[in-house]
Order: sequence, then structure tokens, then C-alpha cells
Amino acid sequence: MQQKNYSGLATHERIIKHVNSGTTVHGTMGCTADVLYCCCALLTVAFIGWIVVAVKYACVVPFRASVDEASLARLALTAPGGNGTLPAASLAYDLALVVSLRRNSRAVVGVLSRAAPLDAELRFLGRPFARARLAGAGCGPAIRYLGKTMVYRLAWKGESATPAPRPNEVAAFARESAAGVFELQLVVAGEFKCTVRSRWYRIRVSCALRLSVSTTAAPAPIARVECAS
Repeated sequence: MQQKNYSGLATHERIIKHVNSGTTVHGTMGCTADVLYCCCALLTVAFIGWIVVAVKYACVVPFRASVDEASLARLALTAPGGNGTLPAASLAYDLALVVSLRRNSRAVVGVLSRAAPLDAELRFLGRPFARARLAGAGCGPAIRYLGKTMVYRLAWKGESATPAPRPNEVAAFARESAAGVFELQLVVAGEFKCTVRSRWYRIRVSCALRLSVSTTAAPAPIARVECAS
């Protein structure tokens, strides 16, 4: 009577169990790797989102500036003399501006107060020729509400020495003087502190102005000009 080889069958069963066991372990490791990959991806997305929000709120300008009124009575350029009597050019000016600064950002929560002086500067062809201090540090009431507007009325009259203008600058001034319309730039800069977040906000806005020479008999009003930050 032939005997059946049970030992070989048992060995074959052990091999199958070993292979199945190894397959199960490999599948568990793959699932764990997928979970770790998903977690890392989510953390990366969350970190990038946090950076975007932080940059947005850190760079926000809580004010909008505009020039509501402007009048130019005089703008005259005197070139340096050839005999050395006038070593530098001079720019004579007489103009008035009404500048508004309005709190418009909802991202900044809290009371805003001036942490540094608020200054204005007038430029022609990129060169500053007149400056004025709108408000000193800590001066004036705090800015509490959205839509709060501060109005500054500026009157500039005088004469300032400037470096000798280049030929292209002299030609540009002559061209604008002949047309009776001058292109000027107003720059307003300052710094505010938010009492709730203890954060400082620096503002620097630029207003491009096209002003016609006005006279008492024929004033030349301008439309409201929005300034760019």
C-alpha cells in the first residue's frame, strides 16, 4: 500500500503561508507611505497658504490717498549763468493742493496712530523741489473707523536751488511751459501703528499731477486724482 507524502504537502502549505504573510506586510507598508505622503502634502499646502496670508496682511496699505484740489500759479526755471553768478539752477513755484488720506482697508483691525511724521514732497522731472510736513509723529486724533478721512491743505510758494538741469530736462520744461501744462509728482510717506496688533504700517503713495497755470481771472481746476501705492 503506497503511503502519501504528507510532509511535502505540509512544506508547500508553509511556503504559501509565508508568501501570503509577506504580501500582507508589503501592503501595510505601502499604505503607511501613502498616508505620510498625504500628510506632508497637506502640511505643505497649509504652510504656503499661511505665508501668502502673512505677506498679504504685512504688505497691506490701510489708506487711500487722493488729490482733491490743485492750483498752479507759477512754475519758472532759472538756468545757471554762464559767468558763474548762478552756480546752480533755481525753480520758483507757487501752488496749492488739497490732499485726502482715507482709511479704507478692512484687513487692519484696531486704532491707527501716527508712529512717524507724515511728509509730502513735490517733484518735477523726478527731482524734489518742495517739501511739507503734514503731521508729526503722534499728532492729531487716532484713526478709529473705516472710512475716516484726513484732509490736508498745502500751500507752497518759494524758490529752491536745484542741480544744473540736463539738456533733456531743460527741453522738457520749455515744452511744458509753452503748452501751459506741467507734469508734477506728489509723494506722501509716513508710518502708522495699530494698537490692537502692535504692528507698524508704512505708507508711500505717489500722485501724478497735470496742472495748468491758473490766473485770478481764469482758474484751472483739476479732476480728483487717485494716488498709487
